[in-house]
Amino acid sequence: MKKLDKMTLEESFSGDSEYIIIPNPIYDVVFRYLMEDTESATIVLSTLINEKITNLHLEPQTHAKKHTTPIQVKDPSTKDDIRLFHLDFTATVELPDGTEELIMIELQKATQPDDIFRFKRYISNNFLKKQEKEIIHPTTQAVTTINKPIRLIPIFILNFRIENEINDLLIRTNRIKTGVFKNRELKKTNEFIDNLTYDLLVVQLPNLSNITESEYENDEYKRKLYALLQLFDQKSKVKNNEHRLRLIRRFFPGFLERVIRRLQAADINNPDLEEQLHAEDEILRVLIDHANQITYLREKDDKNQKALEQKNKALELKDKALELKDKTLFENKKIILAFAKTLKDRGVAIETIVKQTKLTKEDIENI
Repeated sequence: MKKLDKMTLEESFSGDSEYIIIPNPIYDVVFRYLMEDTESATIVLSTLINEKITNLHLEPQTHAKKHTTPIQVKDPSTKDDIRLFHLDFTATVELPDGTEELIMIELQKATQPDDIFRFKRYISNNFLKKQEKEIIHPTTQAVTTINKPIRLIPIFILNFRIENEINDLLIRTNRIKTGVFKNRELKKTNEFIDNLTYDLLVVQLPNLSNITESEYENDEYKRKLYALLQLFDQKSKVKNNEHRLRLIRRFFPGFLERVIRRLQAADINNPDLEEQLHAEDEILRVLIDHANQITYLREKDDKNQKALEQKNKALELKDKALELKDKTLFENKKIILAFAKTLKDRGVAIETIVKQTKLTKEDIENI
């Protein structure tokens, strides 16, 4: 397995170099290391949601989720199963009016579109989480503790595109409360509506190259956001080692210094990092092979289903044809029997009737 050579490692820490080298944060093991640092995580999340975070806590119970896969891939240092994860944070944000609000930020990252089902399951779980709030009765001053829903902000960092309509780097859904008949927006907080809805942020990393300077240069939020997401630019992979990114130093403003240093420290603090990255590659390969196999089986099943439908349709047509034939024969026999009865009533000999109608002697006698 390819190691990061000494010269490249020294270059990544040198403040004089035109370039910086960082472990690729698209990998879960690198991203987890970055976001376990509260200060770095605060910079990343506050930049993404464009809100001031005054306090941040990584929820330990959902820190790591084991990814079920038919092949067990081991961590080279601990020999434990490699775990792929999503991250949940509780954060206190300062609102424009100076008050504070407790929110939950659900951060997920994926390289395969099939992960949408995992996303939906995790959102459903976090949407049910509550916080305790004390309510003081205005007359009696009695204190009552109630459960209040926590505002949820799901963030998805995707290494694939989900739309080709506008090809934006970040898609954001905003909760806009509009009256249908009055055609007016509700500007104030509404607990009923706000607690049943959430904002949604979707990053499409392949669209980094579609953003022009004119689209962010005059907006501070967009400038910071674009600079942050450039740390995930997959077109900046080091030649012959996709586990590292080689980025131009001057593109990154000072507020990202902590984040960059944290990423660079991942190599020093994790001697087996390269092995872990290779192990993650293996997991991804297995998942891709599994997805391709499912696609193949689905296509094969679709073809078999179509063939079966065509066969059933042909049998159905055959049955209808036989039914029509039987009905025609029945109607013809009725006509022949009626003709035979007429001949019989006129005294024509049975043998003669048999010859003319092709009926049996028994059929004619029973008329």
